[in-house]
Amino acid sequence: MAMMRIRASLNPAEVARASAAVTRKVLALPAFREAGTVLAYMDVRNEIQTGALIRATFDAGRRVAVPVTDRERRRLIAARITGYPIDLESGPYGIPQPRRYEEIPPGELDCILVPGLAFDYWGYRLGFGGGYYDRFLPRVRDDAVLIGLAYDFQICPTVYPEAHDRTVHVVITETRILDIRGGPRSK
Repeated sequence: MAMMRIRASLNPAEVARASAAVTRKVLALPAFREAGTVLAYMDVRNEIQTGALIRATFDAGRRVAVPVTDRERRRLIAARITGYPIDLESGPYGIPQPRRYEEIPPGELDCILVPGLAFDYWGYRLGFGGGYYDRFLPRVRDDAVLIGLAYDFQICPTVYPEAHDRTVHVVITETRILDIRGGPRSK
């Protein structure tokens, strides 16, 4: 897919620069600052980096979880961590995950940082094909804020959502914040 090729072609300085810009915007977002428990993905393959957001959440004295992929049951687990960086191992799909953790029920999450290959102006996302987030997100509370993190080039008119897809509430890129909660937004 084109989005994967473009993202793979980014050099480390470009990834760091865009990630820093996205991080500043997320940190300024009231929904993130006020969240008591945050689920943050572990970035891989040039995704927007989440390490600074994880550290800031810990510094603010709030709970942090990262995803653990349970391939056997085809589900995503919100795994509470107590520090960052943490003792990680390579999990399914090469995504780092904690060796030891406490599971946090999805209903206790206040804010979820969601990865994706692409997002559209309605807040739908194109994932990586495993369906883990598609099965996980409907289990979180309706008032939990879902924030998609992306590069500008990952925003497109539509990702051709299916009936089971759930939208994120906000998409943040290095140059803009798309707040979907009031309806779709264009450029």
